[in-house]
Amino acid sequence: MPSTDTTRAAPGQRWETTLHGIRRLPHRTAAFIVTMHPAVWVGLFVALPLAVLGSTTVFGSRAAVGYVIVCACLWLMIWFSSAGLKTNRYRLTPETRTLVIESEFDDPETEQFAAATGADEQTIDLTEVESLQLIPLGPIVAARVRYRSLALTKPEGFLIPRGQLREIAANFRSCGVSVPDLVAGDPPTLQRRPLRAVSRIAATPILIGVLPVYIVQVRLDIDVWPFLFGFVLVTWVVIVRHLSVRFGIRPEGGRARDWLLRWGIDLFVSAVGLVAALGLLGLVESM
Repeated sequence: MPSTDTTRAAPGQRWETTLHGIRRLPHRTAAFIVTMHPAVWVGLFVALPLAVLGSTTVFGSRAAVGYVIVCACLWLMIWFSSAGLKTNRYRLTPETRTLVIESEFDDPETEQFAAATGADEQTIDLTEVESLQLIPLGPIVAARVRYRSLALTKPEGFLIPRGQLREIAANFRSCGVSVPDLVAGDPPTLQRRPLRAVSRIAATPILIGVLPVYIVQVRLDIDVWPFLFGFVLVTWVVIVRHLSVRFGIRPEGGRARDWLLRWGIDLFVSAVGLVAALGLLGLVESM
């Protein structure tokens, strides 16, 4: 059952956000998009796709297929990256002016990768933070971090439970971090709506979803459905992987046998999806 449970131990200093399930997928996706650094967002979702599309002037209209593939890969990047927002625990210490972020992953491969890269725990030195931009997203508020130095960009943001926003914001102010003013109420709201963040949420699916299909399929008359079929097949595998982990079917552990069993399940699920898709396609063509 999707939830947004929070832990209230030491109010304003410790909290937890939980965004599990398909119902909370839009919140995780939106939070990942709005907390991304503006330069990174423009580079990935505007400059990169348009650069690949522009290569059609050199390599011909067939190069537009690469444009569709790049956009599909960006969707997969959003899917996998937003998984890191499912469960996060935060510890704000005003005395040392630090914020520690601990992420919990529910997939064995993702958890091992995070542990190897150090992404499972991150520390923000609040003396290096200039301000926070707050973006309300349903039961949570996404906070994008603005650092004093251009050399600091990670982590780009974190989440705050909507009901604890006022006391957590007060703790950040006590650490010298600028936080937008809040309007009285329960839960509190922002005085100004973050229109840029809302525009980014609306623009992303257009830039890497609607636009590539329209340009390549409609304007250039190149059939992109085989590539979209591959993307849907990968998405199907990811969804089944999530469900198998949630219901305890997927084996855990780092032994070779566990890895082989996990990849064996993925291959089986892929084969089932492929057979089902080909069966539906044959049924449609025979009608």
